Amino acid sequence: MQPEEEARLWQTIGIIAWAAGAGMLLVLFKQNGVIKVSDNATLGNGLAASFMMLAGIAGTVFGRVMHALLHGYQPREARLWHMFASICCACGVFAVLYITLGHWNKPVSLTALTVGLAGSFLIMAGVICLLGNRVMQRATQRLGGSSGARRQGNQGGAAL
Repeated sequence: MQPEEEARLWQTIGIIAWAAGAGMLLVLFKQNGVIKVSDNATLGNGLAASFMMLAGIAGTVFGRVMHALLHGYQPREARLWHMFASICCACGVFAVLYITLGHWNKPVSLTALTVGLAGSFLIMAGVICLLGNRVMQRATQRLGGSSGARRQGNQGGAAL
């Protein structure tokens, strides 16, 4: 398989996994409401959906990194990844702090646990995107020094 095809494959797999996880969450939201968790099975299904979405984000970011190794990286894409990572991390920190400060020295309800876990997953998604963004930027710098530089010749990618 050529590197270009593999990059597209990882992006496609990532998008499909993310969409499947998002679809699972939407079904759970329709059945139970957005924040209300009725039982442990609902929490388990929500966790499974969240893991699928994280795996999808990781696959998509990896595919974009491979694409950047081959073709360079556009400044606009760098800003979008950075903005997405910042929003995910900020929302995740807000959710975790909200639950932590609101339930200090109190028994934690299943709903509070779910919100805390959702915040943690958002932080992790932001970290994955931020790390992928940095790898893409560094790879592009090593390939040609300027963003968007076309990589010619080396089909195997460059060593980081």
